[in-house]
Amino acid sequence: MLCTAASSRRHDVFSITVLVAVLLAASRAGSAFGAGAEDIADVPHVRNADVPRDGSMDFRLEELWRVGGEDGDVLFGMVSQVREDADGNIYVMDAQLSEVHVFSPDGEHLRTLFGEGDGPGEIRGPRDLVLLDDGRVGLVQEMPGKLVFVDRLGDPAGQLRIGGEGTSHGGFCQTFSAFTDGEQLLVAGFLQRPGVDPGTMVQTSFLSGFGPDGTRRVDFATRENTISMADFVFEEAKLLAPFWWNAAVGPDGLVYVAPDLERYRLEVSAPDGRLVRVIERDYEPWRRSEADKAWFVEMVRAIYSGTPFEIGVEPMETEPAVVYLHRGLRVRPDGSIWVLSTRGIRSPEAGAMVTFDVFDPDGVYVRRVNVHGPWNGRTDTVLLVDDDHAVVVTGFKDAMIAQFTNGNMTVDLEGEAGSVEVIFCRVRRN
Repeated sequence: MLCTAASSRRHDVFSITVLVAVLLAASRAGSAFGAGAEDIADVPHVRNADVPRDGSMDFRLEELWRVGGEDGDVLFGMVSQVREDADGNIYVMDAQLSEVHVFSPDGEHLRTLFGEGDGPGEIRGPRDLVLLDDGRVGLVQEMPGKLVFVDRLGDPAGQLRIGGEGTSHGGFCQTFSAFTDGEQLLVAGFLQRPGVDPGTMVQTSFLSGFGPDGTRRVDFATRENTISMADFVFEEAKLLAPFWWNAAVGPDGLVYVAPDLERYRLEVSAPDGRLVRVIERDYEPWRRSEADKAWFVEMVRAIYSGTPFEIGVEPMETEPAVVYLHRGLRVRPDGSIWVLSTRGIRSPEAGAMVTFDVFDPDGVYVRRVNVHGPWNGRTDTVLLVDDDHAVVVTGFKDAMIAQFTNGNMTVDLEGEAGSVEVIFCRVRRN
């Protein structure tokens, strides 16, 4: 079994250990997750220039309603995921309070799901939210790695312990995210266990499809690495893997992954794990300023602040091509692929909040979409819930970083995170 049950100690006891392990995962060696290097040459490659085929399009966001904020009826802690169901209801996950708030399409607060605890329908440290076609709502728990389910009214609906109910001496499982098309369920995380040599750890990172009993059915990304903690230096380019967040399941069951930090590259796999397409786009990486690199060093040190050893940090000279803190890879119900690059946040077109790169289902770079609104694309995020509506979450990047750093850091090193609001908007195209 890939993952095992950890001890029953509370999440806060594990938080620093878990965050250390997240950033110790091995880098991929340049080959596709689902295929060996010898197989990649036989896979179709779609290579795109840096200019889209059909030019640019503007989306202008018109606010319809908002919730949250210091004066709102609903107070959010850390909002790091928003989903919409088939009826247009909006599900807002609060990772700090271990709750999911459900709002009608008109902004009426319908109910609150989940709650912090260890009982049925309760969770600690949720990190992602999924809606299944059978009506269940699932939250991904960090430690021990599992999914907890309730029905749409909030009644407990079981749980999925990743890897089943087995145990492994000295090991534990961590899960970060889940992806679904409503039926197929993928979970991303890692198993950590002691290495053979003293002072070493073995980590198996995965993005895999799981059955209803928690057994692994197919791997879309997996790798193993042995790590020595002596004189440890955190090398960003080698050790930070973005695929825990940058993945998606398309409407046809295809699985999409943006596995590289430095390369603008997407890998597409069939439901059985077979690599079927590689999509690339010419892209000039965004070079970091000294302040950018200092910010990254500060984030890593905040993550390791509770550890008993000193570490070095070696940040990359460039920002990631596809941003992971904003969950930069999304696949829409029509099969189109929407990618948010660092340049799409740092230098959006035409004064927009952000600029998305849009690819058709075959991987052709067809257009840029400039999203306009009075918000900050570097700290806030835009989620397109359907063809005509979008949700803006203020403080989204802060929420993601707070998960990494146990609340010890915000986006602005010299400031504090602002209040969290969820803003439902109409999309105007021109």
